[in-house]
Amino acid sequence: MLFESLEGVIGVDTHRDTLAAGAVTAVGATLGHADAPASAVGYQQLLDFARTQVPDRRCWAVEGTSYGAGLTAFLAE
Repeated sequence: MLFESLEGVIGVDTHRDTLAAGAVTAVGATLGHADAPASAVGYQQLLDFARTQVPDRRCWAVEGTSYGAGLTAFLAE
């Protein structure tokens, strides 16, 4: 079960110019929200946000195969 293996999830709604992220616990309680530009600077902002909201075992749910590709590649590195 998710709550046994993860501390939380970072979900990202991707758009051409912006990214909107939400952090939730493994059981669905909202931890916080963040918006960032769809750029290398924004990717780092979202990673910093994720590390603050869910410091340990987290997973990412990134929407989209085109607008989310840059963020996904950044996170994979």
